Amino acid sequence: MMDSDNLKKYKIISVVIFAVMIVALAWQSDDAYHAYVMARHLVEGNGFVYNIGERASASSCPLFTLVIACGYFIFRNMFLISLIICVIFSTGAYIITVRNFCTNKVQTGVLFITLAGSTCFISYTTSGLENCMLFFLAAMFLGRYFSKDRYDAKELFVFALLISLTAMTRMDAVLMLVPAVVYLYLFRRNGVSFIKSVLIAVAGLMPFILWELFSTFYYGFPFPNTAYVKLGTTIPETEYLIRGVQYFLTSLCFDPVLIFIPVTAAVFAVITRKARYIVCMGGVLLYALYITYIGGDFMVGRHYTVLFFISVIVILKIVNDEETADALKKRFFYRYAAVLAAGLLLSFVGRPVSDQFLFGQGNSPIADERGGYFKYTSLYNNAVSGIKDGRMVIRDAWNESGIDELREGGYKAGILVMVPGISIYYNSDIYLNDLYALGDPFLSKLPAVREENWRIGHMWREAPVGYLETVLYGEDVIENESLREYYEVIRLITRGSLWDKQRIRAVIDLNLGKYDHLLEEYRDTLDENNHQITDEYFVSR
Repeated sequence: MMDSDNLKKYKIISVVIFAVMIVALAWQSDDAYHAYVMARHLVEGNGFVYNIGERASASSCPLFTLVIACGYFIFRNMFLISLIICVIFSTGAYIITVRNFCTNKVQTGVLFITLAGSTCFISYTTSGLENCMLFFLAAMFLGRYFSKDRYDAKELFVFALLISLTAMTRMDAVLMLVPAVVYLYLFRRNGVSFIKSVLIAVAGLMPFILWELFSTFYYGFPFPNTAYVKLGTTIPETEYLIRGVQYFLTSLCFDPVLIFIPVTAAVFAVITRKARYIVCMGGVLLYALYITYIGGDFMVGRHYTVLFFISVIVILKIVNDEETADALKKRFFYRYAAVLAAGLLLSFVGRPVSDQFLFGQGNSPIADERGGYFKYTSLYNNAVSGIKDGRMVIRDAWNESGIDELREGGYKAGILVMVPGISIYYNSDIYLNDLYALGDPFLSKLPAVREENWRIGHMWREAPVGYLETVLYGEDVIENESLREYYEVIRLITRGSLWDKQRIRAVIDLNLGKYDHLLEEYRDTLDENNHQITDEYFVSR
């Protein structure tokens, strides 16, 4: 009893230290503010939109954005409430893990060291992005998944519901959990027929299904605008694969622990020859391959953090498996500790390499996002500046001269070369978009300009002749006839009356590809790098 009480106290202490650590290192990513502006517009009665008056979504994490909106409804300080929500989700994930998967003090300590030893994991426990919510949902899923060997109808429904919530948090994130949920639905049902399990799955997935129906009706598209921006570029798949491999290698050099642990967990799972571990790591592999296929990300390590967290849980479960011989479990644990020590040691070597040769050259498409923004968006620096100067240093993150020029000119809308998320949030009273088109439902559907060192998620579009004037003055003066017709369809869908019959017909036709020929006709006017073939009008970067 005494040992049990001591272990409980030890776990509580580790939770407190973990929470204090991530609060001390808390920061905001600029990309988070693209979702924050939607949350604020919703709370203030302007719709779940990016720009007031135009139904477009710049958030790839709708459920997380809705949670942020709920927090903002209660406490009208977006900077603080968003960080509080991130800390709650990340700490909740840690609590679930330490409670369910650590059976002694050594394992509790190793869990803390492992998570704290990954720079990327700690970075994205806050940041304002959806990673923290995915940590929490993954912990909830695996806590139930490893709690027993067979599952009744109620438990199957909970698994389907967790998959649904994960898809609403980030649609592609379900790939991490799909192999495990398919395995338990097919082979681990307890007294539930296959037909009944299918019905249970549909019921559990209903939140996501309803969201997709709403998104298609409200925005006109089943996927967020960001998905079209990142994947609808016409850039060859081979270049995406090259970027994906570069992302993996950069993440490996920058944060070896982040990559070493999933590889170790996969090896351990194969050695055990147990399906429950193998399918779980199969999801990790599937998502890792997917990340490579889509070109990775521009934020180093970000998309590997949930895979890393899942892998840590799998390793802890393997070393505590009652069906595994004690000698083998000890070997597993010692090897895990050795891999962790090697990863931590190599971090001191790999970090200078990544800083010098990957980030330091100034032309890498991958960045240490936290390193670049911490000065302006950290909780600590903003708290100090708020107390000392009465203002937040986050407002110094970007030069907003372009926005100032719009205001001075009396314009209520504009397309600039680049408008960061933070600038969008603090200037949301006017219509703002940029050539990266994260919140532009028209420009995002056009081919991206193909550059030698293009950056995933930042592939800019060349504004068609007349489009900038169309946004500035509100009258459609796009010169290309095909694009002018396509723009009118987009405008009807995103600005017309929701229940207008013509709009609903346009939504259906657009998603069935009826207007694709208009984009094809426009592409025929571009050169091989998707520049407009004209001497009269170019948008310079």
